[in-house]
Amino acid sequence: MSPESLRILDGAPGLQSLIGRATGLDASASVRFRQLDRHVDVFVTTPFQVVASRRVEGEVSRDGAVVSAVELLDALRAGTPAIGPARDPNWPGALPPATGFRLLDEIPVDVVRDLSDQGQSLARQFSGPLGPPASLLDQTVLTVSGDAGTAEIPMRMIFTCTSLGLIPGFAAPIEVPRHLRVSSAGRWVRIDAPFGTVYRSTSLSLF
Repeated sequence: MSPESLRILDGAPGLQSLIGRATGLDASASVRFRQLDRHVDVFVTTPFQVVASRRVEGEVSRDGAVVSAVELLDALRAGTPAIGPARDPNWPGALPPATGFRLLDEIPVDVVRDLSDQGQSLARQFSGPLGPPASLLDQTVLTVSGDAGTAEIPMRMIFTCTSLGLIPGFAAPIEVPRHLRVSSAGRWVRIDAPFGTVYRSTSLSLF
């Protein structure tokens, strides 16, 4: 079977940063692609039961293809379009919808950073060999409301944003936004950060 391929015209450095951090958290992470005209949304699994994504300009060999995140990272570092064999059965469920999300509100990045610091402090106190306890990750730390409804943001989404480097640091250029946009669509909650997006399904299934 021929390997899947990804040809990127713009956005490779940002994608490499995201996938590098994701594989640092979980070496068995999987990546799935969605082709949108001239762009590709690249989704990656995380150990927080939250999926993250980044958009690049380019073309993937097959819409919906799944590959190993480690093999994608190797290809990005080597500058080659071949990204490894298909591993479709490894993806844990459905992708979030491509359309239909409605904005609820915007959150300053300082709020997210403070919540993450508090969570990390608690995690150091109570974590076991398997990482932070589920009770900490499932704790609702923000409730966001808008004309489109209300969404609860658990600590696992905050940890994902900070662990993957999706929010800017203090030294980031002034033109980088200092807020996160929270949207919802059905059972899905989405946080758009300056350097990527995270999604969580509120149903019982993983994604």
